[in-house]
Amino acid sequence: SRNMLAQQRRVLRLVGQLVLPASPCSTPLLPQQQLRAFGSSSGNMTGALWNTKFKIGMCQTSVSTKKEVSLENAKKAGAEAIKQGAQVVIFGEMLSCPYATKFFVEYGERIPAIGGVPEQDKAPTAKLFSDMAKDNKVWIVGGSIPELDGDKVYNTCLVFDDKGVMVARHRKVHLFDIDVAATDKRPAMKFKESDVLSPGETMTLVDFPWCRAGIGICYDVRFPEYALMLKNRGAKMLIYPGAFNMTTGPAHWSVLARGRANDSQCYVAMVSPARSENPMDYQAWGHSMLVSPWAEIQTEAEHQPTVVVAEVDPTEADRIREQVPTSNQKRSDLYVPYADPQVPAGSPSKREQLLASVAALSTAALLFVGVRGLMKTK
Repeated sequence: SRNMLAQQRRVLRLVGQLVLPASPCSTPLLPQQQLRAFGSSSGNMTGALWNTKFKIGMCQTSVSTKKEVSLENAKKAGAEAIKQGAQVVIFGEMLSCPYATKFFVEYGERIPAIGGVPEQDKAPTAKLFSDMAKDNKVWIVGGSIPELDGDKVYNTCLVFDDKGVMVARHRKVHLFDIDVAATDKRPAMKFKESDVLSPGETMTLVDFPWCRAGIGICYDVRFPEYALMLKNRGAKMLIYPGAFNMTTGPAHWSVLARGRANDSQCYVAMVSPARSENPMDYQAWGHSMLVSPWAEIQTEAEHQPTVVVAEVDPTEADRIREQVPTSNQKRSDLYVPYADPQVPAGSPSKREQLLASVAALSTAALLFVGVRGLMKTK
């Protein structure tokens, strides 16, 4: 009947609204063979500090072939960041290991499970960060180090809470395998992390007392799909320890930081090692920076060793997302949203499949009600 069709249309309109992106943490998990959430623990999202301002300290430190020198540089930089009021202290990629595949095993560390206590002889960098966090009651995002696990080596970022407990471990998901030819404007760059490293298999989120943050490492920043999934899971800040070089750094470092901030409407912190004074070493670009959810560079270092402290306001992400609501404007009827499993070309989208299923169910329900009503009248 006409009334039944009207009811069916109302149901479909309602369902069409319901299948739009829901709350940030409600995105379904991806299949096991793809990125898995989480590589971290989940904290208290209702505490008094939640969604309030906090300060980060970005420590751009020199890396030496002598590990103890690199760790002393990190210790001094961390102390300076804390002195300036940093509540989250962030270091650069491979902060205690020269950035070359031949060094990864030699400088590698064996890390305990989440919640475990690092041992000085097995993991001196991790032990330094655990002690620094506990002694100063600050959170530490420990750049990255080579992690040894069985016969595998990972490029790993460790996160410690203000009690010195390791609460997250991010293993670099996308390995840095590139071969860029030289031009008259830039030097050549060839690097293949996969010669030694294995890729991580998890996406990583951390609940600071102030907001949820997503963790990536260097090359991970080139993949908007990863950043958007972190955002969809509730991140308001993305942290990428990185070590771009003199070929990719000038061209892409700030572009990618601003791009990921614009895509995800998150704060983006990119933290690099300082550039080496030895021209024979790997030459990091430096330029550690913080970018706002509006994709504006809030602060940027040069290439020398330095500490930069800056403020993060999680509510700014809320404001930008309300003013430019891209999360609720994606067209899954036209394209597969980022971080969704791929579907064969020509196949109906998830939304279309769901709408078709609901339409069939609603039709069956309405017919049942109609038939039942006819039987009662007889």
